Amino acid sequence: MEKINQVKFGIAGGITFALFVWLIEIVLWILFVPFYNNMMSTLYNVAGLTSFTLIKTLFISLIAGFLVGFLFFWLFAWVYNKLLVVTIK
Repeated sequence: MEKINQVKFGIAGGITFALFVWLIEIVLWILFVPFYNNMMSTLYNVAGLTSFTLIKTLFISLIAGFLVGFLFFWLFAWVYNKLLVVTIK
């Protein structure tokens, strides 16, 4: 069995995880932002979420999703590589 390149595996996992976080966030925005903005304008007479706030949140979520995915998949590859060395009698 071959060892996994930890950095490449982490980057691939980070990109995949960030894309899933982005897709879930887009779906939640489509479903709940109009309701939230309507509630905020009705109850408090404020505008609610603006486009800038949504874009900023998306950017931060992408970075956080990439970092969490990278760390999780890098740790998985590290453990996998360590377990290759272990021999069972």
